Amino acid sequence: MAQLLFAGFIALITPVAAMSACAPLKLPPEGSGRSDIVTAVMPAVVQVQARFGPDTNESYEEALGDAIRETQASTRQSLGSGFVVSGDGLVVTNEHVVAQAKQITVRLADGSLRGAILVGSDERTDIALLRMEALARCYPALTWADSDKARVGEDITAVGSPFGLGGSVSAGIISGRGRTLGDGPYHDFLQIDAAINQGNSGGPLLDTRGRVVGINTAILAPAGGNIGIGFSLPAAMAQRVIAELLVQGKVSRTQLGLSVESLTGDIAEALGLTSSNGVLVIGVEPGSPSDRAGIVASDVVLSVDGRAVAGMGALSAEAATFEAGRAVQLQLWRDGKPLSLQLLPAAKPDAAFRAMELASEATPDSFFSLAGLRLAGTTKSMNEVAGQAVSAGGLIVVAVLPNSPAAARGIAAGDIIIGLAGKPLASTEQFTDAISATRQAGRRNILVTLLHGKNMEWMALPVDPED
Repeated sequence: MAQLLFAGFIALITPVAAMSACAPLKLPPEGSGRSDIVTAVMPAVVQVQARFGPDTNESYEEALGDAIRETQASTRQSLGSGFVVSGDGLVVTNEHVVAQAKQITVRLADGSLRGAILVGSDERTDIALLRMEALARCYPALTWADSDKARVGEDITAVGSPFGLGGSVSAGIISGRGRTLGDGPYHDFLQIDAAINQGNSGGPLLDTRGRVVGINTAILAPAGGNIGIGFSLPAAMAQRVIAELLVQGKVSRTQLGLSVESLTGDIAEALGLTSSNGVLVIGVEPGSPSDRAGIVASDVVLSVDGRAVAGMGALSAEAATFEAGRAVQLQLWRDGKPLSLQLLPAAKPDAAFRAMELASEATPDSFFSLAGLRLAGTTKSMNEVAGQAVSAGGLIVVAVLPNSPAAARGIAAGDIIIGLAGKPLASTEQFTDAISATRQAGRRNILVTLLHGKNMEWMALPVDPED
């Protein structure tokens, strides 16, 4: 069975005033060879080192040991790639490279190390924005390309640190557009055939002029290795996310109440369309923003604010940038003719609000506790509130105690514990029995399987006598 593997492993604010005048790296003239382009951009490509355990006095090299072994197996630190996007030290990488890191260090192309802090991150698009410690001079920074104009078949170059081998370069073409990783939630990745591997996460994908057309994020690996199918987040989406992270450290999401699917040629013809460009509406949640806008099942979304929607990927990219309360203009196809409607997206409830809603769905005597988590048995209604699959069973997180072991591991309201000690969690009795058995065996931790959004994670949670 094919697996999707992330191509990585798991401010010092006050920059000097002169930084405002920093200019991006000067790129070679158009038509220059690949080696000239790589030479020019390499000073702005970095290696990102994230440490998850307690800090020690050992050197990075001592802690790393064998680079390949550590990047594959170590749970104490991870290696990824990144690149500088502004002269005052802003660095872009993948969120999964630095998620829950206790310490972040950036290794520059010349081998020097810089401490970095997390400005903000977005799990959905897998983007993290870091800030390195300020210097009295500008950091070399890369330039963005217009990824909306990138076409299938165009040459690209990937730069990064696969298996810790910094400054590695591979070449290829854009193999496809609008790709989805697994079951989402983002549906507009560029597919590339350049060789990227574990450790390339967060590195730049360059066009023929040396500009960043995407951020290398994941590979399709049936046997655990590269087979020439990689995925890169388009630069256009990355820039939108980064701009929001820079202002507020997170990306605010909206909800539409819209269910859609790809438009096939046959369906397009049946609806009177001459092209399969667009997205078919198959359901509208009652009382949702889409319902209030007048959208109905069998409508076809053709464009958003004048920008054509070629498919699911394009609509997903547009929706990812919607702002609550800011109207967007939709061009639809209904009953054989075009129709314009205005949609007013609503803010998606944050974790605290979801927790209150989840708690209100559970009876007071149905709560369980573990490692700072407040848990309750799942119901269809609770799963819908949390945005989880209705069929997912187990114990749902309705609250997380601040500064608890669960909070330190990134568990959030709406996550679901679906397994214990490697076995599916089928009942609340199984949960209490497993906790008791762990205590009786003298073990301090229990292995849980967690459904976090669309992703499944395994982690150990401490079992306290008070739980």
